[in-house]
Amino acid sequence: MKKIAVLISDGTEEIEVITPIDLLRRAGVQCDVFSVCGKQITGSHQIKIEADMLVDELIEKDYDGIVIPGGMPGAKIISNNQTAVNVIRAMAKEGKLVSAICASPAVVLSKRGVIDGKKATCYPFVDFTEQLKSTSDYIEQDVVIDGNVITANGPKSAMKFALAICDYLGVEPKF
Repeated sequence: MKKIAVLISDGTEEIEVITPIDLLRRAGVQCDVFSVCGKQITGSHQIKIEADMLVDELIEKDYDGIVIPGGMPGAKIISNNQTAVNVIRAMAKEGKLVSAICASPAVVLSKRGVIDGKKATCYPFVDFTEQLKSTSDYIEQDVVIDGNVITANGPKSAMKFALAICDYLGVEPKF
């Protein structure tokens, strides 16, 4: 069974968390949710989400990849958590799936040197696109796949993002 780690924090964009988890679980993928804050977070639209574990319990070798939702300040909180950054870097180095949506391709992956030279997209806010362009090949599309990296541009693309992750893993959600 495939296993995916999903990161969350206060200020995370809820649709970018729930959609990938829902589709991956429908496809038989084990998704474990790790918080960089407390066990329960409050998303960017005040929806409470309960994590399975805290990020300090995440062991990257146990997972086939990671999903990093956006939302602000959620992406910034994840980017400032050294444990989360170390896990993301380790997964990228091992060629495991690294997927991020909205602000996170820029604020987490680009800022922390994870996707240097890769094709990627992000939420079309000038600060994010400029950050992404500083390290990567910014592509203005809903979803961009470059090797083991999948990025998406925001909430409107959450379903496409989740389906791209399923496709990458070779699984199909049952509806």
